[in-house]
Amino acid sequence: MKILVIQQKMIGDVLISSIICENIKLWNPKIEVDFLVNRHTIPVIENNPHIDNIIIFEDHKSDRRRNFLKFLKMHKNKDYDIIIDAYGKIESIIITLLTNAKIKIGYKKWYTKWVYSILIDRKLRKSKAEIQLSILNRLKLLEPIVGKNFKFKLKPRIHLKQEREKNIDLISIKKKNILIMISVLGSSVIKSYPINKMATLLNYLVKKHPVKLILNYMPDQRDEIMNFLKKINPKTKEAIIKNKTPKSLRDYISTVSYCDAIIGNEGGAINIAKSLNIPSFSIFSPQIDPDVWNTECSKNVSVHIKDFNDKFKNFKLNQNQIIRLYESFDFNYFKKNLSTFIRGLQ
Repeated sequence: MKILVIQQKMIGDVLISSIICENIKLWNPKIEVDFLVNRHTIPVIENNPHIDNIIIFEDHKSDRRRNFLKFLKMHKNKDYDIIIDAYGKIESIIITLLTNAKIKIGYKKWYTKWVYSILIDRKLRKSKAEIQLSILNRLKLLEPIVGKNFKFKLKPRIHLKQEREKNIDLISIKKKNILIMISVLGSSVIKSYPINKMATLLNYLVKKHPVKLILNYMPDQRDEIMNFLKKINPKTKEAIIKNKTPKSLRDYISTVSYCDAIIGNEGGAINIAKSLNIPSFSIFSPQIDPDVWNTECSKNVSVHIKDFNDKFKNFKLNQNQIIRLYESFDFNYFKKNLSTFIRGLQ
């Protein structure tokens, strides 16, 4: 039997969807599993023993339509027994439609009943004891194959190899300090806790706790980081290990695997750390529902404006509303939560 799993992007989503592949192999190790992803997400599934073939979907914005048509032409004649579309967007729906398979599984939408042979209703709310919805809903895609009573693996994993050796010097730093990766900026302004408030957070962290910090950010965010560094005090700057900022996604994975914790904006960096069993303290954007992306426990703590603002109504917000809510989300609201989290690491 051959199964194609589709999850083109984003990094965190690809990582979470890799749990589909693991559970398929757990159910039947003889099944051949292909995983269709965008090229830039590959580092989070490299060396994964539950994926037989990584199918690369190129996503160059300058030539997107031609690449898509070329991809369809190359893959439309491939035969699969089952396709599981975890992405559920127009491109993946078209790929599913034009790829041969006896069974096609995807999320129920008004227009997908003509594409998928099995439609899955997403769960929109979870009980307190349940795992996060991003995992729960992906496992629902597997129920038609393995059954509801299957003993699912519930946590995605990243499989490291030799990369850890180049960060061996971090061990000596950890003997005297708590080593923390800082996710300073999110992927956009509406996913980034304001830098003046993040500066206040780091100043407090360094003042109150024996920490060393590694800043994680994208190369195109360097100007924003330079502005951020102007807002922190000298003692905080001294706590930052300057030569350890990750230079690539795989470098980040290797480096964060040595850290005692990660703190900062919720996103792919946080999800990667969680998959490596690194404790996390996540600051959620006002537009993101924590129930979808966080399974709350002492090891994985999250804060959201809704927990401190009785007037918060729903997550459907425009950019101006998000920015206003971020500005009202004062660090003092969750300062005690952060200190409790840090003490749990000592």
